[in-house]
Amino acid sequence: MASSFDSFHLALQELQTDLDEFVEEEEEERASELPRLSSNIDVLSRDWRFLRMLWESILGQRDSGDKQLVQLRLQHQEDLEQEGGESESKSHALALRIEAAVEEILRDLVRLSEIKKREKGNKNSESELLQLVVDCQIKTDQFITEIREAVDQHISGCSFQVHPPPPVDVYFWTSFVDSVMLNLWSVHSTLHLFDDDEVGQVSLVIDEKQVFASFKELELIRDYVLETIRGHRDVTLIISNAFPTRIASLLVHVANQACSCWFSCKTDRIQSAKIKLTELVKGLQNEIDPTNPKFMELHLNFLRDLYSIHGGTFRVDSFCDYLHTWRANIFLEQELSSLLVDFFNTKLEEEEEEEPGTNVKGFFAEIIAVLVEAFSLWELLRKQDETEPPPCSQLLIKICLLKAELFLKGILLNSNSNSTFSYMLFDNSYIQKLKDILENLRMYSNDIPTEKIEYGKKSLELIEELAKEVAFLCQSFEGKKITESTVKNSLFELLLKIVLSKAESVLMELLSSKSGNTSFLAHGKEQIGLLLEQLNFITLVLPNQQMKDRDDVEMIFVQAEAFARGVTHFCRSFASKKITNDMINQMILSSSQLLQKVKHIKPKLKEIANQIPLSNFPETYRWGFIDFLVRNIQDLLKHDPDSIAPVKTHIEEIQLHLESLSSFLLKISELDIQQSKVKDLGNHIAELAYKLEYVIDSIEIDAHWQHFFWFYDLLEELRLVAKQASLIHVFTEGAKVQNSTDISQNMVSRGTRPEIDEILVDLRDEEEVIVNRLIRGSTKRDVVSIVGMPGMGKTTLARKVYNNPNVTHYFHCRAWCTVSQVYDKREILLEILRDVHGLSAENHHMSEEDLESKLRQCLLRNKYLIVMDDVWDIGAWSDLTHSLPDDCNKSRILVTSRRRDLALEIEPNSDPHSIRPFTVAESWILLEQKVFQGDGCPEELLLVGKEIAQKCKGLPLSVVAISGLLRRTEKRKDWWKKIAESLSSEIFKDPEARCMEILELSYRHLPGNLKACFLYLGVFLEDKDIPVHKLIQFWLAEGFIQVTESKSLEDIAENYLMDLINRSLVIISKRRYNGKVKACRLHDLIRDFCQSKAKEEKFLQLVTRSDEPYASFPISDYGFEFYYDHNIDPVMYDAYRLSIFLQRNHFVESRPFGLGTRSLVFFAFTDSEPRCPYDISFICHNFKFLRVLDFECINMGISFPDEIGLLVRLRYLAVCGYLRSVPESIANLRNLETLIVKGLHGKIVLPYTIWHLASLRHLHVNDHVAFNLDGKDPEGCFQLENLVSFSRPSLSCGGDMQRIIRRFPNLCKLRCIFYESRDSSHNCNQFPRLDVLTHLESLNIFYYGRTLSSSGFILPMNLKKLTISEFHLPWSNISAIGRLKNLQVLKLNSGAFEGQTWEMKEGEFQELKFLKLDSLNIVHWKAASDPLPKLQRLVLQNCKDLQEVPDDFAEIPELETIEVLWCGQSAEESAKEIEEANEDIKVLISRL
Repeated sequence: MASSFDSFHLALQELQTDLDEFVEEEEEERASELPRLSSNIDVLSRDWRFLRMLWESILGQRDSGDKQLVQLRLQHQEDLEQEGGESESKSHALALRIEAAVEEILRDLVRLSEIKKREKGNKNSESELLQLVVDCQIKTDQFITEIREAVDQHISGCSFQVHPPPPVDVYFWTSFVDSVMLNLWSVHSTLHLFDDDEVGQVSLVIDEKQVFASFKELELIRDYVLETIRGHRDVTLIISNAFPTRIASLLVHVANQACSCWFSCKTDRIQSAKIKLTELVKGLQNEIDPTNPKFMELHLNFLRDLYSIHGGTFRVDSFCDYLHTWRANIFLEQELSSLLVDFFNTKLEEEEEEEPGTNVKGFFAEIIAVLVEAFSLWELLRKQDETEPPPCSQLLIKICLLKAELFLKGILLNSNSNSTFSYMLFDNSYIQKLKDILENLRMYSNDIPTEKIEYGKKSLELIEELAKEVAFLCQSFEGKKITESTVKNSLFELLLKIVLSKAESVLMELLSSKSGNTSFLAHGKEQIGLLLEQLNFITLVLPNQQMKDRDDVEMIFVQAEAFARGVTHFCRSFASKKITNDMINQMILSSSQLLQKVKHIKPKLKEIANQIPLSNFPETYRWGFIDFLVRNIQDLLKHDPDSIAPVKTHIEEIQLHLESLSSFLLKISELDIQQSKVKDLGNHIAELAYKLEYVIDSIEIDAHWQHFFWFYDLLEELRLVAKQASLIHVFTEGAKVQNSTDISQNMVSRGTRPEIDEILVDLRDEEEVIVNRLIRGSTKRDVVSIVGMPGMGKTTLARKVYNNPNVTHYFHCRAWCTVSQVYDKREILLEILRDVHGLSAENHHMSEEDLESKLRQCLLRNKYLIVMDDVWDIGAWSDLTHSLPDDCNKSRILVTSRRRDLALEIEPNSDPHSIRPFTVAESWILLEQKVFQGDGCPEELLLVGKEIAQKCKGLPLSVVAISGLLRRTEKRKDWWKKIAESLSSEIFKDPEARCMEILELSYRHLPGNLKACFLYLGVFLEDKDIPVHKLIQFWLAEGFIQVTESKSLEDIAENYLMDLINRSLVIISKRRYNGKVKACRLHDLIRDFCQSKAKEEKFLQLVTRSDEPYASFPISDYGFEFYYDHNIDPVMYDAYRLSIFLQRNHFVESRPFGLGTRSLVFFAFTDSEPRCPYDISFICHNFKFLRVLDFECINMGISFPDEIGLLVRLRYLAVCGYLRSVPESIANLRNLETLIVKGLHGKIVLPYTIWHLASLRHLHVNDHVAFNLDGKDPEGCFQLENLVSFSRPSLSCGGDMQRIIRRFPNLCKLRCIFYESRDSSHNCNQFPRLDVLTHLESLNIFYYGRTLSSSGFILPMNLKKLTISEFHLPWSNISAIGRLKNLQVLKLNSGAFEGQTWEMKEGEFQELKFLKLDSLNIVHWKAASDPLPKLQRLVLQNCKDLQEVPDDFAEIPELETIEVLWCGQSAEESAKEIEEANEDIKVLISRL
């Protein structure tokens, strides 16, 4: 039958040839019908070519000689299902109809041929021929119409299979592809013929360029396959590969669809035909487009199969030619060829169950992506018609990275074979591959576009690291320094770094490319963020030495690699797609599946990393801590150190979570919430915050992989907790404890000022007994003792007696010392000497023996009173008794103690006075006055108030404590009743236990921040005054002070302290000139309660010599003198805060270590002057996260450790030693607020970097400090804008002084040294202008040098306190000081002014309240009328030449005391005369 078709086409061809010859012979006017005849013959030929193709597809045969490349068999789907042979018979009938039709038309063509021969030369036969051709075309069209339905059914119900039966003719591949291309083009041409017909007037026009592009791709594929299979012996095996099979199937499908299009065209369905053809061309172009990853995957599989057959003899050149890579870049062709060969040689095996994106398939997909990108470069070059190839450096870098991965995989795949593994490690040719990769990468990185420089740099760093590490591993493995397992894990780690880096890069590219899409931003961005987070997690956690040395972590690396490759696959899946809702849903699903892979890794990592090594977190003021942590995180983010860069965005997220959770915790802390779940959640939040603080600080300071693991683990936990907290609503019910933020306002409005250890009950009976025993009796030195249980008021009674006028007049000198349970003999001697004689710098350097001698000398021939408060054992008395002479002049020692037996042991012949408890009436009087401040108790509270007083068991401290609570809470009967009921008389009958119960109640009702402030008082030593400025600086450093805009931090802290005082929890021990508290202390019982509560709530750990291991250490402070092996392990602490009271050498030699310790305060047990130097640099390594470090009691020697710069969290730093300078590394302490350097010898130089401490508020250096400007202009320095107090800078009256002081614009307190300028000019020897310090309120100046010029003082008008020394100015210059309108305190010390006469002027010192003249040579003091109208206290000390105090001072209305200390007799007598003239003025006299 095929011969009929051949005869048919031959006849048409001959007819067309004859017509062409005939046209050439005819005149122009006779040739008008011939083109039409030729066109009809051409259409008829194309029509029957398609009919023949249909016939051949039905019968499954094609005449091509004896050899076939492929057998194309059309199978109906119905054959496989229900219809059986019926479908086959229908197809066979259709084939028969086509055969009959072709034979009929062939007969007509034979007739045409006969007419042509018969009428040859007859020009009238043209019309007859045309008519016969038209008749053939009409018959053909009618036939096509008749079989259209049958053809449609046949095509819609069939599928195609390809079978390659041997023997095979490889050249038939060319004819097969060409025939399909020809048929497709014929359909295209047929449709264009109809474009000019009336039926073809449709809007759709087929893109001829698309058809041509498809043909070009088919030609490339044809030639590529032909070149590939030419010369191969086993062509059948090659042809059976999926790639040529897919091409053949695709071509059959194209032929079939082309036939369908042709039939549509021939049956007047022109528009439908054009649509079909357009879709067909587009589909064909997409299917065979090398930029289609699926098609490229077929290519790669085809090449891999060929390589597996032929091994090293196979070349991939033809494939690279197919991709045109040589046209894009010659290096690209070389690198691709090398990549493919390496890939085939590595022989990565795919597992059947592998998902897309897993290790092997993921790697396979990355090579496909590189191949697609390579062809895209050629496409870009072709479309833009450029002569210069587009840049491809980034692609070349990607190829180098893939080759590096293959290098590593090649070694790892052979790691199970020891011989091959070792061979590859030591094979120079194999290692040379890596060197070549690195060399090429360096070259490509130089040509990378500007916007991709960072990518090139990062890639180069990865491979450089890889090359170094591989060289190191080879060397170490060869030297048997590391195991094979370590080598293998190290290689896994290097591989993972590359894979992770690439995954992160493509994720960021996807995020960038889709950033403008609203739908993507709403959903997809979150998924990418989660993937980035986990990538970052793996990047930070897995590369670590601990993992390298383990034998059980290979699966972790494999799973991590699978995740990273999955991320890369994920990004490529969505990179070029338009964002739709379906795509977003698929993205969410895919990312969730990927994230699930990471979860499989974490359990093993958790096992390796262990838990966070901290658990002993404070339970106090947890809300405040979180608020403080948030501020710290804000500062950290503002500073933005490089160390936090990998997790910066997550730290920002943590900050937001903690900010929202802080209000939740605030409600819990302020309300009495009984729901255990809520409380547990609050505790969980606080613990999380403490752990986060530790981990974030660890990452900033010294990050290890465990820290990053814990960080991400805690982040996930925090997200969950934040979600839980958001679902809980905390409501206010009942009475509410006062909010701590209201404290400052309440304190200001209250305006009360509690007295020092005030007792408002009349105890004159007790006082008179003690006073009489002191001033009466034997002339011999005697001891009077007051004994009683804690809280009974022993110290209060002793203080009243000490200040009793009869006592002050009776004794020549008095002194008070507090002994306590643990005491320092030297400190007690200095304390007594201070009151008796005053202390000089020399006294502090004296030995104990010299101090004893000095004290004895001062007391000889004087009638003295020494109070020894709180004596616990006979040792303290024995240590002092030799210093207390007995001159038989009625000197007395007053002792207070809890122990009656001890008092009798001290003085057996003196009966101790046992202080009595309060009566119920006295308890009520004290409680009422404390609570209502003299206003009287409301009637409704009388009964319940007296009930509370009665339950205090007569213990004054209990009364004071409960009154502090009642005063600060609502004065309602129901509330007071609850307090009375809580003091159950049945349970606690012991007064001391009752007191502790009351203290517990008071503590429970403190606001959270006041609880922390109160517990911090437990840091300080027992029975010692607590300097308020130091306490406040501690509070500030710990973050206990809530920031407000209206007040300074120091003012707010003072209000906090006043609140604790008003609650009767803190005792005032010293006041300042303006009534503010200078020093405070805790009652012994309150201190015991404070430390017990601090321990219970894990707030503070107190370490003393009774604790292990120190209890067994010998007592010595001059070196480590153990008599046994002293190579002890470091003492480990897990406390958040440490207060250590030990010998210096014990502490230093024990090398303490505190991983999570934030505060370290050290007090020396012996030798108050730190003479022996110690190396304390270990602290900087053992306590990395300190906020508070107080080493003021330890001598560091001459070297300030440079390692101090490691403690970047420090806010308070106090050190001591023979220091010469402060290291430049101090600038690292960006959070430092207080810096105290106690120099033991001379000047200390501050570095230029001190100006970078922007947070510094208090800077105090002794003896004096100088600035090292390092040759730089101080005008260019930063200002210390937050500095409010500074001592003791040493400043020249000329030179840079004026510019330096401008660096402290907000300074409030300055203690400094002025010295004479080296510049001899007159202007440089003047008092500097200090009026630029507009905020300065307190100024202390010591001058060294020649007398200044008479220009006078230029001082700030806001100055309230002024102390000057050694200016030696004439008294006339004091008028500049007298004109200061706000001055309240003036101290004129040694040599401040010179001259015998001070003549005061009218209107000066109108606000002065305190005046002290010390060591001046003044003789005559002349007052103006109405002198010093607001003076309250006058101190005259060591003014031996002063004749008298102006008698006009008796008229000063507010004057309370005049103290005359070690002055002449004349001055003493004039002071007594003033006292006699005004009984309201108290005169205190001390003589040498």
